[in-house]
Amino acid sequence: MFRFTLLVLSLFFCSVLSAESSWGNSIQKGFETAKQEQKFIIVDVFADWCTYCMVLEKEIFPDPEVSRILDQFVRVRLDGEEFPNLRKKYNVEGYPTILFLDGDGNFVTKITGLATKEDILNITKRILQEPNLESFLKTEIRKDKTNPHLHFRLGLLYFQNKEYAKAEEQFTSSIQKSKQIPIVTENSHFNLNLIRTVNGPKDIAVSSWKDFIQRYPNSKRITTAKLYYGISLKENGELKLAKTILTEIQGKLTSDSDKSICEETLNQIEKGF
Repeated sequence: MFRFTLLVLSLFFCSVLSAESSWGNSIQKGFETAKQEQKFIIVDVFADWCTYCMVLEKEIFPDPEVSRILDQFVRVRLDGEEFPNLRKKYNVEGYPTILFLDGDGNFVTKITGLATKEDILNITKRILQEPNLESFLKTEIRKDKTNPHLHFRLGLLYFQNKEYAKAEEQFTSSIQKSKQIPIVTENSHFNLNLIRTVNGPKDIAVSSWKDFIQRYPNSKRITTAKLYYGISLKENGELKLAKTILTEIQGKLTSDSDKSICEETLNQIEKGF
């Protein structure tokens, strides 16, 4: 009887370990596995003090039907308190939050708060119907043609993949459909201007950034906008005005990469090219 009890406990313990091992704790390894296996990622963002997080972990995720469908994802569980940059990047405002991402870290969708079994099954089935994020977003746009956020996200995906014409089309659609959502309009304009800076006539980039600065004088990214305005002016041969703009904002830049770009551009202007 004692040996039988030990055997049962051993089997139970192994099954618990197996269930737990299906959840990784490294987002970087999750991305690598997802890209290799061509899967989406599910990230359970929790906090130790969160009661609903425990319900999700102990009751919802172990449900046989939920567990089977999650086997088709790369699973990662992260303590959100230890990953402030991840919370900021994916706009995680509370716990639990379930993030759905692709192998490149692109945001697919999320569930905030205590998800039900039906919530998880509905969303995961929708995601698994699509081969990649582009296909998923296109399907969502067909279902909700007036949603500017979807066009914006698809624009970001195309921009990342250097498909500039497609990205410009999506950002333009986002602007047209986001008149009641000022922040989406602003973000779409900003990214549209970035495309014109890297892939377009230089005079168009100059006029686009000038328009952005006049249109959004209180933007949180006004200094960055002026940086790219200065770069566009320089590329368009307007060296004197470019130098004035870049010198004015040089001390206001906070990002090391922006500081480096500004300094390099000013050096090029000094050398006459």
